[in-house]
Amino acid sequence: MVDGGAVLTYHSFPMSRPPDGSPPLRAVPRPPGAGVPTLCGVTALATAFVAVFTICVGALGAAGCASADEASKPITYSLTAKQNYEKGLVELKEENFPEAQKYFQFVKQKFPFSKYAVLAELSIADTQFARGNYTEAVDSYKTFIRLHPTHEKVEEGYAAFKVGECYYKDMPDDIWLLPPSYEKDQSAVTDALRELDDFRKKYPDSKYQKNAEPLRKEVLKRLVDHEVYIARFYLNRDHTKAAANRLQGAIKKYPGSGREPELLFALGQTYLQMGDALRSKDTFARVVSEFPSAPQARRSELYLEFIHKRYGDNPPAGSSEGSPAPPQPPVPANG
Repeated sequence: MVDGGAVLTYHSFPMSRPPDGSPPLRAVPRPPGAGVPTLCGVTALATAFVAVFTICVGALGAAGCASADEASKPITYSLTAKQNYEKGLVELKEENFPEAQKYFQFVKQKFPFSKYAVLAELSIADTQFARGNYTEAVDSYKTFIRLHPTHEKVEEGYAAFKVGECYYKDMPDDIWLLPPSYEKDQSAVTDALRELDDFRKKYPDSKYQKNAEPLRKEVLKRLVDHEVYIARFYLNRDHTKAAANRLQGAIKKYPGSGREPELLFALGQTYLQMGDALRSKDTFARVVSEFPSAPQARRSELYLEFIHKRYGDNPPAGSSEGSPAPPQPPVPANG
């Protein structure tokens, strides 16, 4: 039995941590009058250390790359476009990227009307991708799509898929001592979702759809994690309306993320904290009806029983007046 007159502890059922380790959404309790704890000195020291370390490693890496390019083995060009193109493919497979690029460039320049010149253009993009030069690879793949719209590799969706994969590879990573990726700027993640969705729409029968689907799921997870992070920021500062807006946005913008049950459950809790028992009831009912096997379904049933005990069949709706504008959450640089 649920006592309808009891005081309901907000977020007594925190969002469970998903199996993949995504951050749960819940208000973090703190003593009255206490501010948000910070470790400014440690953070500044750690940031400075990482910056110096990154610069040093970057310099060494750049020097190493330059040395590798300069020390590349001599190139022996053949007589035909096909022979040079095939030599480039061998070098690419063996990860001899400078040599591969030289062969492909040679084919483009010396045999411009050969079919291998077109293939060399695509292989240059593949080489840039393999080297981790994702920005250059995106430009090359998009140029190939624009110049050769009827080419087999365009019509089957390969080039468009590689564009999306480039953006996926270019997303921010979790690095020791730096803020987690969901706290960073998400523009690259948004770009990846846009390109992968564009690929899904234009090439629904492509054999590369099976490769794109796991990438898209990870992209959605990243974006939802970011919305959860911001919602938690607002909840910790008692800006429940702003938190509810973030949760609503995550549910609407990122369907298929796999996080819907916990997002809806947290949204129902937030509505109840706002005094909007009607929308809270509707949201918990949605969890039960749409996700009956989710762990949040049983918890939602308990909340529905509580709402019915306290308010009956017609729970009150909350005020439509907006709350004061909340502070903006910090968005660390990509670092």
